[in-house]
Amino acid sequence: MAITKDSGRQHVQTAYLTINYGDPTAYGTAEDAIELPPGAEVIGGEVVVTTAFNSTTNTITLGDVTTANRYANAVDLKTAGRTALTLTGFVTTTTERFIRANLAQTGGVPTAGSVRIRVDYTVPARATQAWGNGR
Repeated sequence: MAITKDSGRQHVQTAYLTINYGDPTAYGTAEDAIELPPGAEVIGGEVVVTTAFNSTTNTITLGDVTTANRYANAVDLKTAGRTALTLTGFVTTTTERFIRANLAQTGGVPTAGSVRIRVDYTVPARATQAWGNGR
């Protein structure tokens, strides 16, 4: 039996979000941050601290309604830098389509800080173009 080829191709989709120090409704509480379509799989991304947060400790955790730290766990926001997302192969569902952000801090509420989140994803079985003959 021969391998069945698939000529369907798609572009990687990217979602960006910037969170500034004053944006969270409440520090220590996960909030819906990035909505992905049902059936999406995160295939890349990063957390980039563009301006360091200035509380005693500041972290961000990225996950979903089921697994709070599926994509990032307690990334330090006190130092400018980049942290790659954790890739798990999880495919979003209609009830688990939001990436949730939980910013936590100790000490006073920060008066400075900014973090940019980039999420790259695809939706398996979706094709936006064809390449090859698929045979």
